[in-house]
Amino acid sequence: MKENDVVLDQREIVNSVWTSIWKYFGLKEASKVGLWLLDINNVEGFGIVRCSHQTKEIVMSSLTLITEISGNKVILSPIKTSGTIRSIKKIKELMLTKE
Repeated sequence: MKENDVVLDQREIVNSVWTSIWKYFGLKEASKVGLWLLDINNVEGFGIVRCSHQTKEIVMSSLTLITEISGNKVILSPIKTSGTIRSIKKIKELMLTKE
């Protein structure tokens, strides 16, 4: 989510994800996504994205297709998915304590 200590704004990240969804999947699919960026941690380099369970694959694909945000080269790699926000937050805490 950052390169060379450049902190990316939450709005820039969300706009890039929406642009990627529209570009690769079209407006029809984008209207079904229900995208929310729930948590962003620029220090650790992770975030939690909420979307419709029906469009999970679209969002994951769109994230991997993003190569640049506001002129900064980035690599967004989905690590884990979950059915609930509570369980993904528990997984996030476990992953952070392992590092």
